[in-house]
Amino acid sequence: MLRICTRYTPEQDTMTFSDGLTLTRTQMHNAGFGPLTDLVFAFAGQLLPLQLDDTETGLLSAICLICGDRMELEQPRRVERLQEPLLEALRVYARQRRPRQPQRFPRMLLKITDLRGISTKGE
Repeated sequence: MLRICTRYTPEQDTMTFSDGLTLTRTQMHNAGFGPLTDLVFAFAGQLLPLQLDDTETGLLSAICLICGDRMELEQPRRVERLQEPLLEALRVYARQRRPRQPQRFPRMLLKITDLRGISTKGE
């Protein structure tokens, strides 16, 4: 979901999938996103000011996938240790890319929380 949200075009209120398919809000709603549609589009709009590049999007996606606080993990601490270098890589990369915007990294991390909230509502 993170990747598609980075392909949001606010002027047309559309999202473009990796295969090039572009859908409007209504089309996404009808395609199965249902009541989550507005949440997904709102999240996409909140990502725009961060101007994430492919590296930041990839690292954020990996951080979301490797998460130690998921239910029923046998070794959550071990998973957290796997996540630590990804967090550090994102922090360093984001600060090198935009050194005058030190608040970008914490804002990116907050987006992970927002994304999890949407995912929880979709379960």
